Amino acid sequence: MAHESVVVVLLTLGSLVAVRVIYHAVCGFSMRSPQDVFPFLLHQDMELLNGVFHPEAEDGFRSKHSAAEFRKVQWKRIHLALHYCNNLSNNAHVFLGWTKYERAVNWRLLDADLREEVLSLRDVCVQCLHSSLVMRLTLRWWLVRMSIPFTQPPTFKTLIDLGSGDMIFFYEKARSLAENISHVYGKDYHRKLVEAL
Repeated sequence: MAHESVVVVLLTLGSLVAVRVIYHAVCGFSMRSPQDVFPFLLHQDMELLNGVFHPEAEDGFRSKHSAAEFRKVQWKRIHLALHYCNNLSNNAHVFLGWTKYERAVNWRLLDADLREEVLSLRDVCVQCLHSSLVMRLTLRWWLVRMSIPFTQPPTFKTLIDLGSGDMIFFYEKARSLAENISHVYGKDYHRKLVEAL
């Protein structure tokens, strides 16, 4: 009986993932022209992002709060970390679509250095998306675990081994590359992109 339940759950999850992949393949943006980039970016405060994932903040929360209060703080912190991971993932998808456009439409017009930056942006976006996925799955699992009474709140220190620092590094690199590439489209475009980030 338990084996059948696990199979049903796995089939349901697999079906949901398949539906999402098909939906994005049919209805999502594949390529993004330069004008489709900055309107779809989500602003990301890098200082707050680093603060949410920094493990030392947790020690301060533990010392200032009772166990029950710390549990509530950690619950909110996990939700905030998920929010930031979703923002990073969104922006990495936007940049990735931009690299597809540049490779399909403008590739011959770009000099060798810009081509290298476009390829680097593509690669770092894929790495950011992978790291973000690992973080989001871990954080969601933590919320499930914390919904069980009397379990200890998880620690953000374990996210370091899973690549939280790598995710932030990849995103910062993607931002930097996108800013460099944006210079091709003029000062006004570069300014709008920087403001959106």
